[in-house]
Amino acid sequence: MIQRIQTIYIFLSSVLIFLIFIFPISEFFVDGNLSYIFRYRGIYELTDKAEIATITSLPLAVLFGIILVIGLINIFLFKNRGLQMRLCIFNIMLMLGSIGLAYYYIYFASVELAVTVRFSIVATFPLISAILTYMAFRGIYKDEKLVKSLDRIR
Repeated sequence: MIQRIQTIYIFLSSVLIFLIFIFPISEFFVDGNLSYIFRYRGIYELTDKAEIATITSLPLAVLFGIILVIGLINIFLFKNRGLQMRLCIFNIMLMLGSIGLAYYYIYFASVELAVTVRFSIVATFPLISAILTYMAFRGIYKDEKLVKSLDRIR
């Protein structure tokens, strides 16, 4: 059933991951002036007319894409709770890996470019998504437990 609370958790998690594709994850300052931004695709130098790619992060972009697709597919697997639980756990692991990879890129860029880093609220979205996905996992597990208990009564 799509109206279950765990479906709402998975949907909110997917929305947060989608917002990562829109907003920058962090900003880099040189002498107090905004010079670089870090998006899911990489680090971009801000000029007067455009953003110029300085460091690309294709693995991070692919990882966020996979997380989003798994989350959206997971919403419609409500009839197969076992697979839905496994995908939730796999997605949580991917989210935690994406956090590590994003912070690796940020650390690498801050050392290489000698800049000051300011994180935006978007940097916390993978962690919040992982928590929401865990809450969805718990709801799916409770449903599975309830169905199995009713099968024993018959």
